[in-house]
Amino acid sequence: MSPLPFQNTTEEPMRAERSCRLLRVARVWLTVSIMLIASLISADDQTSTTVSVTRQVEGTRSTLTGRVLVTAADGGLLLETEDLQLVTIKPNELVDHMPKGETFAAWNGERLAAELQHEFGTDFEIVKTRRYVIVTNAGEPYARWCGELFERLQTAFFAYWRNARLELEPPPQPLVAILFASHDEYAAYAERDAGPGLAATQGYYSVRTNRIVLSNLAGSSTGTAATSEAEVLRGVEASIANLVTVVHEATHQIAFNTGMHTRYADNPMWLTEGMAMFFEAPDIRSTAGWKTIGKVHPGRLQQFQQYLASGRPANSLTTLIESEERFRDPDQIGEAYAESWALTHFLIRKHRGEYQEYLRMIAAKPRLVWSTPAQRIAEFQQAFGEDIDKLDAEFLRYMASLRVTR
Repeated sequence: MSPLPFQNTTEEPMRAERSCRLLRVARVWLTVSIMLIASLISADDQTSTTVSVTRQVEGTRSTLTGRVLVTAADGGLLLETEDLQLVTIKPNELVDHMPKGETFAAWNGERLAAELQHEFGTDFEIVKTRRYVIVTNAGEPYARWCGELFERLQTAFFAYWRNARLELEPPPQPLVAILFASHDEYAAYAERDAGPGLAATQGYYSVRTNRIVLSNLAGSSTGTAATSEAEVLRGVEASIANLVTVVHEATHQIAFNTGMHTRYADNPMWLTEGMAMFFEAPDIRSTAGWKTIGKVHPGRLQQFQQYLASGRPANSLTTLIESEERFRDPDQIGEAYAESWALTHFLIRKHRGEYQEYLRMIAAKPRLVWSTPAQRIAEFQQAFGEDIDKLDAEFLRYMASLRVTR
């Protein structure tokens, strides 16, 4: 079957708005983290020593094992645990902090699967693939189908950037996906995990927990599980917009686990969202690989063309680069996503070397330190040249030449 086109473009602004709500939640959470960590004095990304941290929150004491990524002047910590979750520990929560004399190592697949089984209980089963551990109560056929989709996407992601001579690191442990049988279960978990505003979505990637969380795309909304791969395929094909969300969020997870992006660093949203959109077109029936990477995205292209026709401001590229304000504005969300896809497509096609240097520059930024708008612009100019207006004119000429290919 040929790659599935985005014919129902009316769903795209809605999906963009849902994704933006997720990212706004993440940004608020990170802002709180900054307030808790306060006065950064060291970023210990090279630290390889395992530590044991005891903390007490609202009278409950617990011990975590991991490595310290950031130490703050006030004594707060950013800890990465052995299952690669990020935990912010306030100074008044910290009871004890002791090195264990061991080199930090993420859990292997067996240990990770055992801990997830304990966390979610016997109502959930664990389905493992080569590079994923999937926790589900939506049935093994759905989990297997999703696992194969994730595996093909990750293989294609590595192959694409290897061919472009951008070396990435394999994830340090299998990636985790949580699949719920019903949307109600998904919504309840999402609200506990990431805050309110997620009930209308079908899935998200959590930068904090490093997990993909998905609703059931293959069964009924009440939790009826698909019983065969054919039934799964019929279910997911019924809502391509939902499937695109899955691929989009899975791409985020891969990018944040291969060294392309750094969790809790200042990653411009146009960059991270543009990357996910560059890969998001689903190729669900092909067994020969993921052939839709970088295809002209009909929905995004149409949105960008409509933005141009409505009077795109002369400083549009600058406002996209310097901050996330347009992503936070309900009236500009769709346009910001469309322009992020368009800019990413243009830069990868026409300025790939500079784009890859920009990726490396952003990935090297320290955690929990946020650039000013002026610094964002300077970083972009360092990679792509001082004359943003000249680049913008080239960008618009390129976009005018694009045609949708099916």
